[in-house]
Amino acid sequence: MISKEDLLKNFANEDKDSVIRIYDNLMLAKNKDIPVFSKNFCPPNIWSYFVENFNNNSFIVEADGAYDEADRRIISFNNQYFCEYPFICLKITNKSKFKDLTHKDYLGSIMSLGIEREKIGDLRVVHDYAVVPVYEDIANYITTSMEFVGRCPVEIEIVDKEHLPQSVFEEIVINIPSLRIDNYVSKLANVSRAKAIELMQNNKVSVNYCKIKEKSKEIQGNNVITISGIGKFRTGSIVGNTKSGKNKVVIKKYI
Repeated sequence: MISKEDLLKNFANEDKDSVIRIYDNLMLAKNKDIPVFSKNFCPPNIWSYFVENFNNNSFIVEADGAYDEADRRIISFNNQYFCEYPFICLKITNKSKFKDLTHKDYLGSIMSLGIEREKIGDLRVVHDYAVVPVYEDIANYITTSMEFVGRCPVEIEIVDKEHLPQSVFEEIVINIPSLRIDNYVSKLANVSRAKAIELMQNNKVSVNYCKIKEKSKEIQGNNVITISGIGKFRTGSIVGNTKSGKNKVVIKKYI
């Protein structure tokens, strides 16, 4: 088992407090042989690291954020009895006929109740409502305290995980000279390669939810590229070449 000190070398300073708490959850589950869940929704770089490095046949480590493509997820350690994850999905319906609400509106209203961002999963807006998984210990507080989002009256109800809105994609084709990550970032963010490399060096780019700085890393199909402030993309197959020899790659952009 890796030591706490060696574990922390894999994370930025701003993540270390969270990682320490999650490591303690892991050790509790292992030492007591009981199921343990993280106390917050974790960002992709954290939950993916624990799943990739600690999950094995004798000690199960998984993560769930309600949606198949969720960024923020609760980590489960040693969930050998398949206990339910401690989140509840809320549907928040805008009852106003005069104003549309945005992701920022819904999330801001929840956090204005004094709730930490880490207690909230991915929030998705669909037409006149939003759906968001929240940690179970705050669900009742939200449903009884939030009557408005901005000036719009809202109605809140609990929904089953099976009835959550599915991911929506826009499919595009990009032309890149090679499959290196800096070429992908340059094209997807519509910036120069130099700027793309700068984004990577500033921890703005993730591949499969892990921060990446190695500009020459080659990206295969079915990888998730996330660029902070730009969006999330899934790579597809190469469908041909341009006359100048560039690769024509199918990309699914999350909407």
